[in-house]
Amino acid sequence: MSVQQLKRVFLEDILPTWSKSGFDETCGQFVEYLELDGAPQEAGEVRTRTVARQIYVHAHASHLGLAPSASLAMAERAFANLHRVAWVRGKRGGYTRSFNRHTELVTDPVRDLYDNACVLLALSWLLTATGKDVYRHQIEQTILAVDRTLTDPFGGWAEDSNGTLPRRQNPHMHYLEATLALCENNRTPKHMRSEGKAFALLRSHFLVAPNGPLHEFFGPKWELAERYGSDRLEPGHMCEWVWLATRHDSLARSDNTKICLDLFSTALAVGRTPGSLFLVDTVSVGKPISPSRRLWPQVEMLKAFMALHERLGFPGYRTEADDVAAAILAAYMTGVPRGCWHDCLDLNEVPTARTIPASSLYHLWTAVADPVASGVGHLCG
Repeated sequence: MSVQQLKRVFLEDILPTWSKSGFDETCGQFVEYLELDGAPQEAGEVRTRTVARQIYVHAHASHLGLAPSASLAMAERAFANLHRVAWVRGKRGGYTRSFNRHTELVTDPVRDLYDNACVLLALSWLLTATGKDVYRHQIEQTILAVDRTLTDPFGGWAEDSNGTLPRRQNPHMHYLEATLALCENNRTPKHMRSEGKAFALLRSHFLVAPNGPLHEFFGPKWELAERYGSDRLEPGHMCEWVWLATRHDSLARSDNTKICLDLFSTALAVGRTPGSLFLVDTVSVGKPISPSRRLWPQVEMLKAFMALHERLGFPGYRTEADDVAAAILAAYMTGVPRGCWHDCLDLNEVPTARTIPASSLYHLWTAVADPVASGVGHLCG
């Protein structure tokens, strides 16, 4: 029952810790990271995607009745701050990439697909948790801004308002995640079209062959080339797509089981080194090219095991999920301040991270909250 144990650690230790240390009351905004001793970040620089994901976590957890009592008000206050500081109006609108929470000055004015996808996810759950029309309105404005500012003639959306290369699958994956949340909670025909458009990119561009692998980096016309880093693969993202594809199938009444199995088998084959349950961050032609294992790919692998267990009923997947959860607890959540974690290990499982990034809070929460994981309900009591 290690999956359930991981959930308890999150709900009893991690979420309360980040509700306190992860929020700057003076600024009314979330922090980018905690120090290794659990102290809040003192510097003011924060990324839009990081604060948006924390808004999402607290809004979703509040909706499920799992969050500390002040979480929803905190999420709303943080979004009001984010919107006031980072939202750009007009024909080239959208949310900027980063700002200083102390000075409320934008530090990177680029409108990025990744950041706007994360804001859209946060808005979806703010609307679901509160029912307030202000969030419904901003959802529509954000979708409109993405379509106007980041339109691309070769399909999908541009990387950012500067047209930066290489193009990446990852921001598109998170845009799919946001539109999935919209469809699952507040479905409209427009949201369904956006979700379908985002999911279609998996077959049309990201899976170059029917059975993969999932490619990450592309040229302007989705071409693969060494100069764009197209040989680099990320096993964690393959796992993440398994989780998202199962949700898409539930929504669209489709069946992408074969794609999920191919993606997952590839992720495990290229991402695990002998003697370890954990995935490396990045590989090239099946060989690790980064001697590191961040926490988030392990959580995405856990979610993929649980999603496939729900889809296929094979008990081995649940056993594997429990094994991965136990390994995460032992390697990443031992010898750290309460409610914290080692964010990165080397190939010998020695911690190497210099901070505790808030970005991993989101990955952990999605494993706790995912309905296919089951068991969240009885943890409420």
